[in-house]
Amino acid sequence: MNDQIYAVLMPLDGDTLLLPNAAVIEVISRDTVRPVADAPAWFLGNYESNGRRVPVISFEVLNGGSLPETARRSRVVLLHSVGQHLEAHAIGVLTQGYPHLVTLNRTAINPAPLRENDRADLALSRVRIASQEAVIPDLETIEADLLRLDVVGTVA
Repeated sequence: MNDQIYAVLMPLDGDTLLLPNAAVIEVISRDTVRPVADAPAWFLGNYESNGRRVPVISFEVLNGGSLPETARRSRVVLLHSVGQHLEAHAIGVLTQGYPHLVTLNRTAINPAPLRENDRADLALSRVRIASQEAVIPDLETIEADLLRLDVVGTVA
């Protein structure tokens, strides 16, 4: 039995996301995202991929934080959506740099408490990997939040 987990650490502003490596489709430039009028602050716009719109979010804002400033290293990581409801079957997440590939095992991951401002429905868990803390997001909740918007398919 292989106890290794192939994952990515995605740097955010003041936080880090931890996801399985298989969830990542590709990494794109922040400049390719087209804003949407009258959208909530956490919904940054859409990225066009093969004629389909991929919604792009700020996890920090969706989780109750503030919108990070756009830095030169900012990227959008496209992730496979877990449901079949989104047009492109993908979600984009703004990051503060490129994802880092990591190989983990059970002894490398330790549970950590949720932060006070974490949305309990959005953060499946917090973990500590060596000296770094990361949040495991609930992609189903993100997708459900996107589906509640009327603006996902409308580009400004």
